[in-house]
Amino acid sequence: MLHILASSLHQEPIQLPQLDEQWVKDHQVVAVMTGGSEQLFLQKVHEGAITLDEPIYLIAGQQSNSLAACCEILSWININNGHGEIRSYRNAE
Repeated sequence: MLHILASSLHQEPIQLPQLDEQWVKDHQVVAVMTGGSEQLFLQKVHEGAITLDEPIYLIAGQQSNSLAACCEILSWININNGHGEIRSYRNAE
């Protein structure tokens, strides 16, 4: 399942990386496209859309402090006894 997180504070167009569809279907994938998405992640966890019962793959975008937001989210996952991993992708130019 793919969850896309982007803060409303950022106005640039979101560029999702190309991901293997089967991999996304088989895993819990969170595309953190901008900084400031941490609260959106926590909201998804509290709603039950994202669970700590299985690994969470965080996809860092190329823009707007996405990697920093992924690091903060991964820290929260670790503190709460979950398992996560950050992956970064570059779009073809």
